[in-house]
Amino acid sequence: MTTIEELIETARKNEEIARRLFDIEVQVLNLSHCKDFVEQLLEKVQSGFNIDYVWLTLTDSPGNDFIRQALASIEADRVRIIPTLDFLQATQSAREPVLVNQGVGRFRILTPKPVFEQLGSIAVLPLMMNNSLIGSLNLGACDCERYSPEKDRYFLTQLAVKVSLSLASVSAREQINFLATRDPLTRLRNRREMEESLERELSRIRRHPCPLAVVFIDCDDFKPVNDTFGHDCGDAYLKHVACHLAEMIRLSDSAFRFAGDEFVLLLPNQNTEGASVIAQRIREQLLASPLNYHGVKVPVSISFGVACTEQLTEHSARALLKYADQKLYEMKRLKPVRSRDKPLVSAPSTS
Repeated sequence: MTTIEELIETARKNEEIARRLFDIEVQVLNLSHCKDFVEQLLEKVQSGFNIDYVWLTLTDSPGNDFIRQALASIEADRVRIIPTLDFLQATQSAREPVLVNQGVGRFRILTPKPVFEQLGSIAVLPLMMNNSLIGSLNLGACDCERYSPEKDRYFLTQLAVKVSLSLASVSAREQINFLATRDPLTRLRNRREMEESLERELSRIRRHPCPLAVVFIDCDDFKPVNDTFGHDCGDAYLKHVACHLAEMIRLSDSAFRFAGDEFVLLLPNQNTEGASVIAQRIREQLLASPLNYHGVKVPVSISFGVACTEQLTEHSARALLKYADQKLYEMKRLKPVRSRDKPLVSAPSTS
């Protein structure tokens, strides 16, 4: 029979657990980025409850794409991505916390290898979003008794619910902010972001003089691509160009979709010559990397114009963009005009 002293001790322990949960919730709830939220959550849960291992497992469901991309830079032993079917089989699609200290091998697929080798018991806390399982918050212990099946799940259930709701909220806020600043097709930053970024860079160089280059880019054959292959191919063409732009610039540089088939690069601390070398390198890379559209290789060619603060007496966004645009059309005028009778690409071989 439980004594009064034991009841009081249990109440004190429960109160302490509830306080720690509240403290964790307060510390992570106002974070606005998924990466920051998850990193802080894992650290706070691990230290706050003295847990040997804490990590997140996410399924590869398309519904998780944004969260997975946001967490891509977190170490693999902290965030693990697995096939959805493997997750559902391992957890038996449980929507309540699962505690196991015998037969932990069934959770091998959920667990980073270094952790699994030390695992004595595990608590798998399912994470829900839009009434669907998206993964789990996992608590691992070397002690076989810490997460034995007979242990009370009340606070673990609370933690699972709080993490699910918080992750959904943070993800939604981050996606809204992302979409407000990004071009929905190419995922590059949009024109409004370009204008704000350019003003910030110009403000910076007024305080700390250094060159700033702007590269204006236009796709040479975008209209013929649309006319020949349709708008789906045109969309794929723009995404192909955007991907190469993002891959070929420095971390300090920025790529933007300006409008239609026009793009802009901002290159801080880069002079005219250096910016021209970068733009020419991108042009050559695109020429060497045609778009593969349903087995047809669609050539990709761009023209560009470079403007640098070194060249202009007026250091304004309008002056830089106007000068870069002029240089762009000078390059386009010097290029030979493709005959309308000449097909954009050769018909694919049927042999």
